[in-house]
Amino acid sequence: MSSLLIPIQMRFGDIDSYGHVNNVTMLQYLEDARVRLMARPLPENAVPGAPADATFRSLLGDRMTVIGRQEVEYAQQLLYRPEPVFVRVWVSSVGGSSFVLDYAVQEEDGSRVYAVAQTVVVVIDRATGRPVRLDETPRSALGLWSDAPTRFARRPVPAEA
Repeated sequence: MSSLLIPIQMRFGDIDSYGHVNNVTMLQYLEDARVRLMARPLPENAVPGAPADATFRSLLGDRMTVIGRQEVEYAQQLLYRPEPVFVRVWVSSVGGSSFVLDYAVQEEDGSRVYAVAQTVVVVIDRATGRPVRLDETPRSALGLWSDAPTRFARRPVPAEA
């Protein structure tokens, strides 16, 4: 299965005074893709131990997810249009109590990429607010969306004078 392509319908209000999608709105697009990925029904019999119609979110039970870190690199301006933009989302790493989601905000066919991003998602206990280890079943579900990590075009740090 690897990555999922999620259509995001832009709103005119997503545009800032410079005429492009505001950086805060871009984070909302990533959030929308993340929430939709976690609420998506898992393929039948794809995850051992998962009940029928399970979602990643339902596999967590009384645990919840919080964002530990986000990084976004903007490649091109995204201007308003009535057609949806697409967010490709996938899992690039799974740790003990966290996992990394990667994103590309792009055209449906990938011909143009507006931004790439990563989010570290931490699974916590609702009652204590402390991180908890991922069980095998949700870990297997995350494996359905596994792909290589995003490559950011980080610039080297300039040498000190």
